[in-house]
Amino acid sequence: MHAPRHMSRIVATAGAAVLMLVGGMATPSQAAEGTFFYTRADTGRETSLGATPNGQCLGIPGGARNAHNDTDTDARLYTDSSCTSTSRFLGSRQASDEYSMPYPMFVKFG
Repeated sequence: MHAPRHMSRIVATAGAAVLMLVGGMATPSQAAEGTFFYTRADTGRETSLGATPNGQCLGIPGGARNAHNDTDTDARLYTDSSCTSTSRFLGSRQASDEYSMPYPMFVKFG
């Protein structure tokens, strides 16, 4: 009689663990709060990125001559679309010096 009750606890615990795992995988990425400003390398105009989700490699249209990370999350800037090239760190609420060629074309937050 004790075995069925013991088994039901194991099954219930395993089921809860699976739900927590699946629920954790389904949550969307957090976004950096604030705005990422940059001066376009191609036109010299200041512009900004819209949504800045963490962990995604985002394109910087026109490339960045310099940047101001006015978000609550650190960022890394890259020259390649896979965000694997040598990166340039830009901390939360920091502005960069002027970048030289090749200009960063992508950014990843988090």
